[in-house]
Amino acid sequence: MADAKPRAVPTLTRLAGGEMSVRVRTFDWSTTPLGPIEAWSPSLRLAVDMILATNFPMAVRWGPELCLIYNDAYAPALHERHPTALGMLFTAHSPDFQASLRTVHDDILSGASGGYAFEKLPLTVLRTGDTAPRLASFRVSYSPLPDATAANGIGGVLVTAVEIAETAEIEKALHETEQRYRMALKAAGGVGTWDWDIKANRVYADPGYARLHGLSEDYGHAGLPVQSFTRAVHPDDRDRIRDVSLAAMENGGDFANEYRLIQADGSIRWVHARGSCSLDADGTAARNGGIILDITDRKTVEADLVAARSELHHALEAARMGRWDHNPSTGARFWDSRACTIFGVSPAAANTLEAFEQLVIPEDLDGLRAGVAGALDPNGDGKINLEYRIRRPGEDTVRWIETFGQAYFDRGVCTRFVGVVSDVSERKAAELALERQQETLRLAVDAADVGIWDADLETGHVSWSDRCYAMFGIPPGTPITADDFFAHVHPEDLNHAREAVDRSLDPQIRAEHALELRIIGRDDGVERWLSIRGEVMFSPEGQPQRFLGAVVNITDRKRAELHLRLLVNELNHRVKNSLATIQAIAAQSFNGSRSLPEAQEAFTNRIVALSEAHDLLTRENWEGADLHDIASRLVTLHGGPARFGLSGPAIRLSPRTALSLSMALHELATNAVKYGALSVPEGRVTIAWALAPGPGAQRLDLSWAERHGPPVTPPIRRGFGSRLIERGLAAELSGKASIHFEPEGVVCQIRALLDA
Repeated sequence: MADAKPRAVPTLTRLAGGEMSVRVRTFDWSTTPLGPIEAWSPSLRLAVDMILATNFPMAVRWGPELCLIYNDAYAPALHERHPTALGMLFTAHSPDFQASLRTVHDDILSGASGGYAFEKLPLTVLRTGDTAPRLASFRVSYSPLPDATAANGIGGVLVTAVEIAETAEIEKALHETEQRYRMALKAAGGVGTWDWDIKANRVYADPGYARLHGLSEDYGHAGLPVQSFTRAVHPDDRDRIRDVSLAAMENGGDFANEYRLIQADGSIRWVHARGSCSLDADGTAARNGGIILDITDRKTVEADLVAARSELHHALEAARMGRWDHNPSTGARFWDSRACTIFGVSPAAANTLEAFEQLVIPEDLDGLRAGVAGALDPNGDGKINLEYRIRRPGEDTVRWIETFGQAYFDRGVCTRFVGVVSDVSERKAAELALERQQETLRLAVDAADVGIWDADLETGHVSWSDRCYAMFGIPPGTPITADDFFAHVHPEDLNHAREAVDRSLDPQIRAEHALELRIIGRDDGVERWLSIRGEVMFSPEGQPQRFLGAVVNITDRKRAELHLRLLVNELNHRVKNSLATIQAIAAQSFNGSRSLPEAQEAFTNRIVALSEAHDLLTRENWEGADLHDIASRLVTLHGGPARFGLSGPAIRLSPRTALSLSMALHELATNAVKYGALSVPEGRVTIAWALAPGPGAQRLDLSWAERHGPPVTPPIRRGFGSRLIERGLAAELSGKASIHFEPEGVVCQIRALLDA
């Protein structure tokens, strides 16, 4: 839904806070069978409001498609499917999940069932303070949600989960179940067990039995209706199996049968079921339980008793992958179809040792031969467990193979060497990927200047990475305690740091540990800004046990932020000054004493001069300007070096002084172009400057002198330019300025404070 276009967020009746509340509000429901929220029925709105307002794990599956909506507490049970499971249809779930719960949901939606509950269903949850998900036991209920707009009055299914046991109780129950399972396997050689509570119509199945029937292991353990299991029975065997079950329920006692199961991938497995049905005192059937064996291989390959038991043992140990059976004394070799598929060869090609060794990567062949020789040594334990690489015929890809095997001896001679093989290429690729990720993480930590710390709160032991030591100005490896941290925190930040730690360690608060503070290096005395993030691990009893986290040196960022604030303040000041200058220019240019075109021209020229000064300062990052550059820019704009004479030392002006002098020189040049020396070809202007003598702050003396222009007569009134120079400039630069209209030409004398 990430590519959906922005749209108005609909309003439900009421939604509580939390991640899922936001996700439900912003989800594009128009892409699902439910349609947009505005079109939802009141029943659906009420149901969604209810689950989002509670902290208990709850979900709604609505409509014939059983579209999923859930709350924050339910999210951990979805594992990696969260948050993409929001809006997911029932058909998008795994086949075993669908097979396990389809009957339950169909019965509820059809009105045939008023609900269903699973006792002690193990679910993985992530509680506050946990570092990793863990197992908890829940009572999960499925209940009908009435809806007047639905055809049969049932709009959907409400899913609720209530935790009923702590992890220790679950582990105890699982351990007891595992003991019963092992006893059953040991007694009958089975691969799966079941227990059918006939009156409650619940079949409790172990993982092996559930998998063979295409059902979820968790739901099989919690108990499912018998109809959920009969779906996997081959159609040709169902009537026969039903008759056997009915007979056992009527008469009680033991029973046994063989039948086929259709797997999720469409393949067929043969099983042998052996069990017993017990009757109540009134003669009615009460419980039906037993074990099953997967006899698919026995149906295709006949083997003697020793080989069959060995195959069963190693197939179970290595997840029933490809099987091999060799008789070194006769040279006979056998690979099953899975082994042939793994190696990419036909059964005929697997009959010779030479053909097999041609598949092995040469660098691994000597090690493989040594492992086989060790297993065939009658003085050893006869076991082999190796990983090696092969290349299938016609393929360039290298694959990793893992093999388990056992050699059997008769009077010192190996008569049977059997085992299993599995393709572990994906696992090897995952290990390599993990190794690369760890190296990438290490490089990222190094590149980001991140320090890692870990404190054992029970023992008081504190561990810092080398970068963490460097940030605190302490040599790596120096023994430290928690007090060393506070000892180097800047005094102004110390209380804030202690409060943050106390809130993180408080089991009632368990606040996120995230703060920024200053530290003073112990040995180097350098002040640094650090960003610290951490997490406290609590025991089941709520006691803090471990405190770990990361530290990032953010000194450069803090300095940049300070510099940015100074720049913003300076910019505000300069903008205000510029606006005030423009306001004054406008007031004097449009004062009614001249025509509008003249006023517009004067205003435009003065703004251009102001802009030129700003351009010069911008190139200097508004840190000031050189007086010679300002004067040279004026010369370029008004006739070039032939018309001007410049003299004076290099003097650096502040931004304020540079702007004011630029405006003053512009006014003088504009007047000279119109009426003075620059209005005739032979006219010339001399600009000279020097540092004014005397104590105190440095001041600038600048003179403007015009010669060889038209005769000058003093004006009757002073214009804006004269007032700008004589009054405004003097006030702006804490100095003085005067203009003399001498017959030979205008002369202006300016004294200004350099750092105004």
